[in-house]
Amino acid sequence: MSKKRLEYMDMVKGVGILGIVVMHSTTVPLQAIWWISSVAPPLFFLSSGMLAGYTKEPEKKGREVLAGKARSLLLPFFCFSLLYILRDLLRVFMGISDIEEVWLGLNDTVTLWGSSVLWFLPALFLAESMFIFLRKIFLHRKYALLWTALACLILTVVSFLINGGLKPLEGFFLSKRLLYALLCVIRTILRAVYALPFVCVGFLLFETGKAFWEGKKRIPLAGQLAGGIVLFVSGIPISVANGYFDFRSLSFGEMPVLFYLSAVLSFTGIVLICRSCPPFKPLLFFGKNSLIMMATHIDFYFLYISLNLANRIDGFIPGWNRVFFFVNVVGIILILEIPCIMVINRFFPFFSGRGRRRGKKRVSGKAG
Repeated sequence: MSKKRLEYMDMVKGVGILGIVVMHSTTVPLQAIWWISSVAPPLFFLSSGMLAGYTKEPEKKGREVLAGKARSLLLPFFCFSLLYILRDLLRVFMGISDIEEVWLGLNDTVTLWGSSVLWFLPALFLAESMFIFLRKIFLHRKYALLWTALACLILTVVSFLINGGLKPLEGFFLSKRLLYALLCVIRTILRAVYALPFVCVGFLLFETGKAFWEGKKRIPLAGQLAGGIVLFVSGIPISVANGYFDFRSLSFGEMPVLFYLSAVLSFTGIVLICRSCPPFKPLLFFGKNSLIMMATHIDFYFLYISLNLANRIDGFIPGWNRVFFFVNVVGIILILEIPCIMVINRFFPFFSGRGRRRGKKRVSGKAG
């Protein structure tokens, strides 16, 4: 029997996908982008960990869990990747690109490196799978959670060392296609290991406060909201101090530990804020469909269209240009996303890892 869906977690994912849209819109200052990029992508890994605790995934049959995650994460990855490759082929036939772009798309698909924003789906699949594997290893040991967390930490440190060792060898790997593919496979795994601590922390966060998150233990809403705001804001200066962050290219700023700390603090704050607020339907809608939004807002040219329209509108609103430009860009993207989401959910539900069956609610740890 499936558990009731946690609406506040859908709202959290809605905040996350809106953050990613804003981050890619190029309408906010650089330091703000640094902070958003250190919160929005990790938010989905942390959410996944919390929901893994809620649904007790590590206690279920491993094969069943992995099959479900492959259907909900890898199937959309391959479906959208195929669309991207077909788009690139069309660009070649139109004479606005070359065949190398198609080869790169094929490489990104086969190696699970991921074209554009699609890197997120295999990263989440592999990170969740690693965590469940580790959790099962230590499930019946004393201090099982502690051993699992320690294993995640060790793997992450080792991965940072391996990635650092690969950087001087980039020229060698870029010399041939097969070597480049091997580099992509290695870094795909490393990226998943970098995400592993977030899944683990999300799980620990739920397990240590299970009574509260499931509503069995109540805390005044005002206290939740105030605590959430404090935690959310406290992550900002830490993120800015760390500097540039990019999960896709495995760049983690000056001090990676600050990146992890700022992401966890801001995420916990967002969860508490969403939990203390009544359900907000637009945020729920975008949160439930965050996978589709992530895969389409750039590569379906919604961002390109919104920037062009916003520039045209910009000339008619003197004096408030920058404010209206930001609102127009983000607003137009969201407007374009609504029919896209409805069409995919209605006719191509497998693109979001969903079946055609109706009437069943399930809890999902993915972005969507």
